[in-house]
Amino acid sequence: MSKNSKMAIFGSLGVALAVFTYNLLTPELPAFPELSGPVEITELPIKIPPRTSPEVYFTESTSGIAVLLQDRDASWLGIAHGLKSIGVPFRIVESIELALEHDVILVYPTITGSNTAPETLSALANHVRSGKSLIAFSVIGGGLPLLLGFESTEERRDLLELNFDSGIFDGNFFQDTAETSIRLSALENPAPMPGVSYHTLKNPPLATYDDGSAAITQNSYTVGDRTGYAYAVGFDFGHFILRVQNDRFAGLADTYVNDYQPKIDTLLRFLAKVHRDGSPDAVQFLTTPFNQEFTALITHDIDFTRSIENVPTYAALEASQGIPATYFLQTKYVTDYNDSLFFTQDSQATLQSLHDQGMEIASHSVAHSNEFKNMELGTGTETYPSYQPFVFNFETVREASIAGELRVSKFLLDNLSPQTTVSFRPGHLSLPYELPEMLLATGYKYSSSMTANSTLTHLPFRMNYSRNYDTELDIFEIPITIEDERGRLGDRIDQAIVLANKIAKHGGVVNVLIHTDVLDHKLEFERRFIAEFKERAWFGTVAQFGHWWAVRDSAVVEVETVNTQTKRVLITTDGAIDGLSIRIPKDWTYEQGLEGSQQQGDVLVLGPFEDIAQVLFSLPASN
Repeated sequence: MSKNSKMAIFGSLGVALAVFTYNLLTPELPAFPELSGPVEITELPIKIPPRTSPEVYFTESTSGIAVLLQDRDASWLGIAHGLKSIGVPFRIVESIELALEHDVILVYPTITGSNTAPETLSALANHVRSGKSLIAFSVIGGGLPLLLGFESTEERRDLLELNFDSGIFDGNFFQDTAETSIRLSALENPAPMPGVSYHTLKNPPLATYDDGSAAITQNSYTVGDRTGYAYAVGFDFGHFILRVQNDRFAGLADTYVNDYQPKIDTLLRFLAKVHRDGSPDAVQFLTTPFNQEFTALITHDIDFTRSIENVPTYAALEASQGIPATYFLQTKYVTDYNDSLFFTQDSQATLQSLHDQGMEIASHSVAHSNEFKNMELGTGTETYPSYQPFVFNFETVREASIAGELRVSKFLLDNLSPQTTVSFRPGHLSLPYELPEMLLATGYKYSSSMTANSTLTHLPFRMNYSRNYDTELDIFEIPITIEDERGRLGDRIDQAIVLANKIAKHGGVVNVLIHTDVLDHKLEFERRFIAEFKERAWFGTVAQFGHWWAVRDSAVVEVETVNTQTKRVLITTDGAIDGLSIRIPKDWTYEQGLEGSQQQGDVLVLGPFEDIAQVLFSLPASN
């Protein structure tokens, strides 16, 4: 009998056994007879909410980039979320008068002779000629080509790749070849992307397409001791970011996980560079707490009987090193195709121990089904113990819903541990389109449900309603960098160290996923990883870093000139934060303002504050 025939028979027997077990054991006696709930009803987000308004990103501060929005229906949320992730202050404006209050103006999504008023075009030209900076997307006519360093434009629908010239920036900008090339179409079944290419250039292009035509042009104007820069970008950064981060653009990365794929980060760092080069008072937020080289998150998926038995050993290692980790626990109280039930009365002692050792307890669903992505929303009234999802095989689950998986797992974890559950990761990283709004509706704040390679970023980002393009939500995704299922983890420690060092060059996140089903090589991997980076990285839980990131995301900065030798920086946030760090101009020296602040070169690590911080800097006498 062939191998395939045997597998088919065994597969059929497995399904038959699962059906028999389902009929025999449903419903099972509740593992926690004293618990019933949750009693509150989850209001399902069945109505499409209104689009996020650009006014959400309008502030009184002029200390950052002005995003001059030409079309409210464009993918400007991608620009907004990207600038927030990379730490560039900005505000979105819709009038040239407000835009001109900034040193750097970004015009999005297009400039044409028909969609831009002549007085606006004239004002933008004068802005650059006065020594200030402009970055314009999809420039087609309008009298600006020569100003931006090209003579003609070609609209395209055949773009496959964008490549930065690694030699045109300073030596530290590009650290790896993975940073310079950005695929715009999937490897398999490529669907070329639209855009604009520029021709007859004054200066070498910063980036080109796969056919060698210019994707990003550059030009400059010097007035006295100040130089203004002008750039034309032919590819829609905003739409690309939203499409990739909402998992609607597969096949752009060479690998799914365990590799360096900072494509979106390159685009964002380019925008950050434009801001620093174009504004003498540029202040930007760093991406890691306390100016550490990178953020390290040790996370565990507990989805197997032996996994929960090994939890104490992993937690003991982490506690001995002072490393808080996140434990995503499957609250499995039904025996099915996947495994016997293992979330029992004995689990409560494990939860208490994790809490006592400073670990985070997070949800890994109830059923751990690959069909999570295809489940119905549910009713919002699912409760323990009546909610009894049953997995028949990898593709089939019954009596399960998205609301039930989120509500019931959170209810059990909240009631059996001293913590409130705020982080979630689905089994198999199975991703429903409705996950962001359902997380919000059921009380979660942070998701770790996608890989860094699939999202092409090593930074967290804000999620959108139904993973679409129009409406943002107060949910943040922290992508997974390294996992343990693609090759023996213990054999990949050197590879992981190389990867983490690459991410450290630009202050990203290394989110390590380790199943605790075995000890030996996985435990040794974690031991060596911690030893390698304990002094260089900021280690925390998903919830700790998620909270820090959310408060950082709310930060607004205002730079004021007190006199010729003093600058005042005012930062406001929605809540308390410690270790927020800002990059400042190289000739600024911190003087006073916030206890516990420390200058480290061109970075100021701010002391702890809540809602508002004010610091003063001195400038050299020549300024």
